[in-house]
Amino acid sequence: MQCVKPINESLVHPERRKRVLAIVGDTQVGLWVVRSMARNGVTVHAIVNTPDGQSAHSRYSASAWTLDNRPGKPGFAEEIEELARRLDVGSIMPVSEAYHNALISVRERFEPDIHLFSPSRELFDKSTDKDYLQNLCVELGIPVARGLRLDELMEQHGGEALAFPLVLRTRRQNIDAGKVPLKAAYAENRAQLDDWYEKFRDFADNVIVQEYHPGAEEHVQILMHNGEPFATGDYIGEHHMPLAGGVTVQRISCHHQAVIDDTVKLLKALGWQGIAGVQFHYDPESARYIFLEINPRFSGGLPTVVMAGFEASFLLWQSHFEPDRMRKKTYRVGLRTRILGGDANWVLGHLRRDLLPPGQKHLSPVRAIATFLWNCGPWTKDDSFLWSDLKPFFVDLKLMVKKLGARGHDIIGHPGA
Repeated sequence: MQCVKPINESLVHPERRKRVLAIVGDTQVGLWVVRSMARNGVTVHAIVNTPDGQSAHSRYSASAWTLDNRPGKPGFAEEIEELARRLDVGSIMPVSEAYHNALISVRERFEPDIHLFSPSRELFDKSTDKDYLQNLCVELGIPVARGLRLDELMEQHGGEALAFPLVLRTRRQNIDAGKVPLKAAYAENRAQLDDWYEKFRDFADNVIVQEYHPGAEEHVQILMHNGEPFATGDYIGEHHMPLAGGVTVQRISCHHQAVIDDTVKLLKALGWQGIAGVQFHYDPESARYIFLEINPRFSGGLPTVVMAGFEASFLLWQSHFEPDRMRKKTYRVGLRTRILGGDANWVLGHLRRDLLPPGQKHLSPVRAIATFLWNCGPWTKDDSFLWSDLKPFFVDLKLMVKKLGARGHDIIGHPGA
């Protein structure tokens, strides 16, 4: 491991339980995990992917480190344990699914001495299995797209059981092989479905195919505590990168009670405890929606959620260490935030005429550029910018220039990303 930001002893809390090792990566999501806890009196030591990790440059991180070993590699667990004990922390808080998955498998190395903010193995596996969740939603009466595994669709039904257009996604994310090399692939006719089947044939049992429903992505960040929802914050994804179905690079906070009610119903059925991000497709015109997936972690729109009033990482920490002191704030609806570099690449995607989801049309060059410039006004917040913590924004600005033109965007700090 390497120390990329020396320990600031003035930020180290004397109580061990108030010291956290947060595995945050290089992104805005990890930065707001740090900010939310540190602004509320918790010491945060950050693990970043590179010295350019935004949290390594934040005044709120007590120190920052990079690891020699990635999840799944020999020595990973030993390295995390060595750092956690060197810093004498009371807990470990991962951000990306890869780190959750790896740490859950070695949980006994840490607990009960060092608390791990990750779900159980059973819950993690269920929450990342889209096929299982689709069947559970049907049982619970939660709207969900009709779907089948790709191998079932093609081999048992001849590709004729679902109505076009179709969307193809990885069924189980956390296995080493058999992932769709896109967040989402689309088939608008039988010929396109056949082409995708040929490409995915070797792992067709790990691809779920669903009927495509139009609408915007709605994400619900939720904290379940003692079997009940303690706090929620939802937002609509306005811009994505890639255009065809990528991460949200611009979003606006909202509140749709029916969506939240179904989120709670689903997580209660799972027996969920802790943080989760639940994703839907929501049609603003009809208010109809369908369930898409659960992310057993902080949502990619965490900057929006925290700025709107839901201190997700701090409340998660409190839920274990001081639950009697947990307090909710009013959640602000209509707050718009964006990733500056991601939104710049969203404009370039429209100029290049990148692939779009079925039924959508590209903006004209003038409108795409005008939309980007309009959102440079103070009515749209930047995911990194904070007057009391300016340096991460300038680090992000420097990296934005390097990544201009990229067709994808990482928001949750994937290892090595």
